[in-house]
Order: sequence, then structure tokens, then C-alpha cells
Amino acid sequence: MTVTLTNVTNNPVMAIEEAASNCYDSKPNNDGKIMVGCYKSGHTSVLEFANFTFHIEGVSRSLLAQLTRHRHAGYAVRSQRYCTENDFTYVTPKSIIKNEVQTTYDMLMEDINDCYKRLISFGVPAEDARYVLPNACCTTLEVTMNLRALINFMNERLCSRAQWEIRELAQKMRDLITEQYPQFKPMLVPKCEKYIGYPFCTEQKSCGKHKKLKEVYNVE
Repeated sequence: MTVTLTNVTNNPVMAIEEAASNCYDSKPNNDGKIMVGCYKSGHTSVLEFANFTFHIEGVSRSLLAQLTRHRHAGYAVRSQRYCTENDFTYVTPKSIIKNEVQTTYDMLMEDINDCYKRLISFGVPAEDARYVLPNACCTTLEVTMNLRALINFMNERLCSRAQWEIRELAQKMRDLITEQYPQFKPMLVPKCEKYIGYPFCTEQKSCGKHKKLKEVYNVE
């Protein structure tokens, strides 16, 4: 998996500050003071004025299915209808490697690849031949999100209960942003840590990092 931050709103902190300052008849701050205040108070609409675009390679179509559930984002994805997938690359989960069944897994992928190429050689259109391709098949895409959508994405996908591949993607995206803009680091967190000063878990099965909500309030 490779992730590149390809485009960012010019000075995203100031873009949010300038938008938020209109609401309060105040002056923008380079340190993001108004932005932080808005975030903490729940005034998150102003966060939509900062946008981030990522180029992503080497992720599975399985991940893509999860990623596109995040509605407030833009996606441009390699087309399996117009692009042929001869000798496609694929993602191998670590659980398969650990269980020593990778040989079986790789043999299946090779068989699928042979079947796909045979269909193409018989004149089957790529848009129909793709029906045999696995969820493990790698894809390339461009995704763009504003900061408000990105925070929601991070809240859900940085959670230790998130599926491993999309969690790894979220971690890489977060690191690329916070390396350039550390002001956003407190916002790009798993959902258990988004409650300022009062972290708690909302998952049915907790990882144990923080108390569950019912434990915080001592209710059943």
C-alpha cells in the first residue's frame, strides 16, 4: 500500500480560520485558535473549507467497498470495465500468512488470473470478464475529503475494531497530514478519543483502551 498526499487547500488552517472568523466577527489566527474553538464546541461546518486529496495504490477492492461508504468524499478509481487486469496484483491478509495457507491462496489467485486472461482471449469484454476477479485484486484511486469528512473517517477507521487494511490506510493518511499540519493531530483520532477530556468507547466489543460509555456513567 502506498499513499501520497497530492493536493491540499492552500494553507488549510487559515482557510478554516477565515471562514470561521466571519461567524464571530473576529480576526483569523495563524495558530488556528478559532478553528480549535469551533471544533471543541461542535461548530464543525467551518472545517469543510479545508480539502485534502490522496493518491492511493496497492489496496484491495475489498477496501474500496469500505472506503466508499464514506459518502462525503470524491473518488476516482481505476476502472475494471475499461482497463484489463491481466496478471493482477492482490492483497494477502496477514492471517493467511500466519496460518501457513498462503500457497493455497496464491494458487487460487493464479487460477483466477488464468481464467480471466482466457476469457479476454476468447473475446469476452473486460466489463464481463471482471466478474471472476476477487476482492483481493489491487486497485488505484484518488480520494478527496474536506476536513470535516476526514475527521469522521478517522473516528471510524482508526478504531482498533476497524478492519486492518482500512485502518492501515487511515493511519498513513493521518500521518501525511499531521506531518505538515500538526494542528490537526488532536482531531484525527479514533472515536473513543474525540470526546474532549472524556474518552470512552461506543463499540459493542471494546478493545479495552478506554471504558465503555455505560461504565463511565455506571449504568446498564
